[in-house]
Amino acid sequence: MADDKKPRSLATQAASKVPKMVRTNMAATLKAKEEGKKVAYAYIQDAQDEILRAMDIVPAWGESFSGVCAAKRDAEQYLQKAESDNFSRSLCTYATCNLGFDMFREELKGEPVPGAPWGGMGRPDMIIGSAQQLCDPRIKWPQATQHYLSDVPVFVGNMYYPPFDPKVDQRSVEKFYVKYATEELHECVKFCEKHTGKKMDWDRLEEIVALSDKTWDLFVDTYDLRKAMPTPMDTGDAMNTMVPLSFMLGTQEAYDFYRDLNAELKQKVAEKKGVADNEKYRLLWGAGLPSWFALGDFQYFNDKGAVFPAEVTYRIAEKLSRLDIPETSDPLEHIAWRFIRYYTHWYDKARKRPGSTPKVERIIELVEDYKLDGVVFHSAFSCRSWHAGIMHQAATLKKVYGDIPVLIMEGDIVDVSSYNEVETHNRIDGFVETLENYKRAEATRKCAM
Repeated sequence: MADDKKPRSLATQAASKVPKMVRTNMAATLKAKEEGKKVAYAYIQDAQDEILRAMDIVPAWGESFSGVCAAKRDAEQYLQKAESDNFSRSLCTYATCNLGFDMFREELKGEPVPGAPWGGMGRPDMIIGSAQQLCDPRIKWPQATQHYLSDVPVFVGNMYYPPFDPKVDQRSVEKFYVKYATEELHECVKFCEKHTGKKMDWDRLEEIVALSDKTWDLFVDTYDLRKAMPTPMDTGDAMNTMVPLSFMLGTQEAYDFYRDLNAELKQKVAEKKGVADNEKYRLLWGAGLPSWFALGDFQYFNDKGAVFPAEVTYRIAEKLSRLDIPETSDPLEHIAWRFIRYYTHWYDKARKRPGSTPKVERIIELVEDYKLDGVVFHSAFSCRSWHAGIMHQAATLKKVYGDIPVLIMEGDIVDVSSYNEVETHNRIDGFVETLENYKRAEATRKCAM
């Protein structure tokens, strides 16, 4: 999340409130012991958020902490600490940053790590992970953490969803995956009950899941306001405004945040206030986690009239009516359906386009809906699985749109040593020239029709 000492000059009021929210989340992990609450290491998009909330378990979000360290350019000491125990820097730097922090804290016998951003995180009572099919370290990160926190119990689920196969209708196998995921979530509840000494309040869980559903829909409605020309908010802000959905799902605070953001964006649209003084180029952040230490690059784009009305990264919700989730009396089964359908609902479109994938169809949908002129990808060297397929996605877009401008930036999410500002800005300058030529050619082509 963006460093609160360096706000973007055109940030929304809502985005400017996020650093305080992140700091509050981290402080809660340090205060939990005083309040008699348990702390669990947790990971983004794990489908276990509502379980934690319903059982008053305080989540300590690993990716969020590493993002803060990166934004403050204070991750190097933790990366080096992990390297000292033979963790390669080419591994996920979210994970190695956390591991280095854990190593320091254990050497201090659980005491706060001096100088840790915003006080760091409290020592967990449990680790609750979700491997998915999204991320390399989701299985190994909790296991590696337990090497240093040997007394801390671990639960890692899988939350599988049907892999895309152009020859298979996913609906023929969805129920199997939902059944598997539902049973896995029930096992997670049992794990939490065992290690908290509390029983699940199923009525409360149902209320929290309903609140999450409302938040999902409000998030999508709010982000759709960015279709306006000029766009009232771009990806530079979205890398902050994703925090309540990603790390506070199932809380009233998250819902209220998007209610306020919705009102702010509607006002900006009515007043025709855009991100850039002169919006010339509308871009998609097509894939890839950002360099948290270089979010100012979005401002560099904006200053050249280039804005990002939409992004794939951290846009982790779709309207529930679109997902067509079956009715169920089990809130955990509902979570499973919501999780799986989020990934599979692009499969039908992908099967209809030879050589396409669900990720490509999602990009095409955003390009069309938001009337975008080009696509920017970011390939982070330490995040292989999330960034896999970028070259194929770019090539497929070229087949669909011809000469649509595509920029593939290279760097990392946490490791600032991978970043060269001058080189990055030179590449952005060249890309903006390509955008200008593309738009001129498109205008000439339309006039000739």
